[in-house]
Amino acid sequence: MNTATPQPVRTGVLILAAGAGRRMGGRAKCLLEVQGHSLLERLVRSVRSLGLHTPVLVLGHHAADIQAHVALWPAHLTPRQVVNPAPGDDPASSLQMGLSALDSDVQAVMVLLADQPLIHAADIGAVLVAFQRRPPGCQVLMPMVNGVPGHPVIFDAAVRADLLAAPGAGLRQWRATHPEATLPWVVDNPHHTRDLDTPDDVDALARDTGWVCRWPESLPGVNTDPVSG
Repeated sequence: MNTATPQPVRTGVLILAAGAGRRMGGRAKCLLEVQGHSLLERLVRSVRSLGLHTPVLVLGHHAADIQAHVALWPAHLTPRQVVNPAPGDDPASSLQMGLSALDSDVQAVMVLLADQPLIHAADIGAVLVAFQRRPPGCQVLMPMVNGVPGHPVIFDAAVRADLLAAPGAGLRQWRATHPEATLPWVVDNPHHTRDLDTPDDVDALARDTGWVCRWPESLPGVNTDPVSG
């Protein structure tokens, strides 16, 4: 039996943060501060702690607010940034922009969402290891928790090429036409599926974790009072 450790693959990282956050009152969800740091900063620190390459941050709505926030970070944390001028409700166009911005020689692409508060380095690392150990023929690996698909999703360079060759296509469409090449990675880890869509979600996060959650004062017209469990 072959027990050799799989060799790491050169992985490009996309962080999607282009949404309008309508159900959150029109706020940039990734700017929510948890325990004194924004969700976005926490996520980027987790990515960088694993030695992964500089992530590409895809912006759209709220681009100016997010860029102003990122401008305050130390240089070694600052991600590459691209702005989707017309982000819609479907993330396909933002995914396409991010894929175009990655280095041409990446062997795999990992896609993270900027509004998942529980994702940390161990979760990301586990997805990387699972992808390295994937069975033959698997091109896409997606965490699956209690039947619910989650993130981060990771796929190989051939999938990236297919998506870039079909403008407007998203990963969901690719998976629908290539079910045999998609691996639902079944895990019992709610970190992969928990995100923040509404103020009630923020209240629940504070209640469940005991964390202090608050919106930055720089966002106009929002209540910056902390929410704590």
